[in-house]
Amino acid sequence: MKKLLDAILPPFSDSRRKKPKEMLYIAQEIPPTSTVLVAAVQHALVAMMLVIYLVITGTDIGLAGESLRGFICMGILVMGIGTILNGLTTRVSAGHLIVFIPGTMTMMVFIPVANTFGLGAAAGGLMISGLIVFWMGRFLPRMRSLFPPEVMGVLLLLLGMSLLPGGVRRSTGLSAGGGSPLDFAHVLVAAVTLCAITATAVWGAARLRVLGLIIGAAAGLSAASLTGGFGARELAAVAGQPFFSFPIGGHTIPTPAWVAGAILPLVFVGIIGAVDEMGCGVVADRMNNDQWRRADLPMIGRLLNTSGLCIFLSGLIGTLMAGSSSANLGLAHATGVAARRVGVAAGILLILVAFLPQFAQLIMLLPAAVIGAIMIYTAAYMMVSGMELILSRLLNGRRRATVGFSVAAGAAVMLIPELAASVPAEWKTILGSGLIVGVSLAIVLNQIFRIGISQSREIQLDEPNPAEQAARFLEDCGAAWGARRDVINRAGLAVGEALEVLAGAGWIHGPARLFAEFDEYHLDLTLHYPGKAWRPAQSRPIDLNALLEQDSDDRMIDEAINSVSSGMIRSLADRVESEEQNGQGHLKLRFEH
Repeated sequence: MKKLLDAILPPFSDSRRKKPKEMLYIAQEIPPTSTVLVAAVQHALVAMMLVIYLVITGTDIGLAGESLRGFICMGILVMGIGTILNGLTTRVSAGHLIVFIPGTMTMMVFIPVANTFGLGAAAGGLMISGLIVFWMGRFLPRMRSLFPPEVMGVLLLLLGMSLLPGGVRRSTGLSAGGGSPLDFAHVLVAAVTLCAITATAVWGAARLRVLGLIIGAAAGLSAASLTGGFGARELAAVAGQPFFSFPIGGHTIPTPAWVAGAILPLVFVGIIGAVDEMGCGVVADRMNNDQWRRADLPMIGRLLNTSGLCIFLSGLIGTLMAGSSSANLGLAHATGVAARRVGVAAGILLILVAFLPQFAQLIMLLPAAVIGAIMIYTAAYMMVSGMELILSRLLNGRRRATVGFSVAAGAAVMLIPELAASVPAEWKTILGSGLIVGVSLAIVLNQIFRIGISQSREIQLDEPNPAEQAARFLEDCGAAWGARRDVINRAGLAVGEALEVLAGAGWIHGPARLFAEFDEYHLDLTLHYPGKAWRPAQSRPIDLNALLEQDSDDRMIDEAINSVSSGMIRSLADRVESEEQNGQGHLKLRFEH
């Protein structure tokens, strides 16, 4: 039985790490109790300011009063459970400080599903999604080619666009049908909130920037109190809540229903969210290891197990699912404290907050203009992040077509609702969602355009300037493969430096052949040339004064140049190997991707 369990859910294992200089405490270290508590409070605050997305979701699906408060508190409870699980060392735990927050991407699918089919159908869809994500934790990391950066960039770009209408309406007081006029008090409050968030993000210190939403909400509340949008009546409503209460409040746990139109979009968004979880897992892993070389796939699999469990639990109790927070990862890096014990403490604090109804009531009563400004800021940030992801890889005609057609299709569905007017009700949550249509098309086009692209190429470097020829060749390969621009640039520099040092030392006796091979994890280059194997010089300090003396010979200068070049090649490539067979030299360079 234990062998079967080990095969399905392997035991927790911690990878060997070297602590980065900028970090005070990494995952497995035990900080002082005071440090744990201070860091945990900061992480809980960052997570709680994102509880606003639970309010938006609950309000948009028609909840109010006690039922809305219960919906929010149950969502916070799931956030706390997920954060604690991530900080433990179980078979389904990442073992890192990874805080869970409400998922904005799921929110944009959960709302139409719940409004169309009911909260029970949304709950059933989340439960199925959670089970799939849990079991995909074993092999989803190997499906990375399905979700390259341009697909994830399209996702973030369309997600930002889908958040904008609701944010603008809340910020201006306008209704969807155009029946209400522009409310200048709403505009003023939203402008103050947005300016405060932006000023903190642009000019604030690193530790202050992660609290930007809290600062913006406080500024917006102050402006709303001056315009009459928030005052004694709201504070009395907060004070009227009991100090301590069970999270469920007036929330009725729905009976799960199994409807294809609800299951498919929520499973789709759950899988896309799992890819984002993988990214957060890689960031956390890199932050804790100064000698990081590649993703810790077993750890990422356990992180997805935790995510799947929390999605299932969210469906079981009928609230919005939670996922990893990149903002909290930024806070961990800014404070230098990434110990997993901080995650456990932060999760406990979140669970305690779920039992404090006054906090949920305060979040519920935030003025609509404040919520709208936060949505606009989130939308802007997501759209820019999406553009950065799209442009992080070299683009060719295939990738431009993938991005262009996908964004156009998603935007068309958002801007022209009539396109989905005749779609059957059970499919409207899928075909009527610009986000799902655009991202689905991006995935399909990405796979179609990969047909006929060889993942390995070779060239004879016979031009007068072989280094320049190699750089052009690698740029063409990178554009075809969608490789990261910085990796291709490093590879071009390393090959050019290698060709120069081989020629300068007389180790190469003719034109070289460059063989390049790529997958989503590595770029492997091999130089085949007639001559001797490259012998890297030992790294040692160079005495410039000795080299400048008149009696210094060419041998000393050549050794110094070889030492510098060897150091450059080693620093540019992640792995360097050299060998000689039958009068042929072979230099192998590997670059992590």
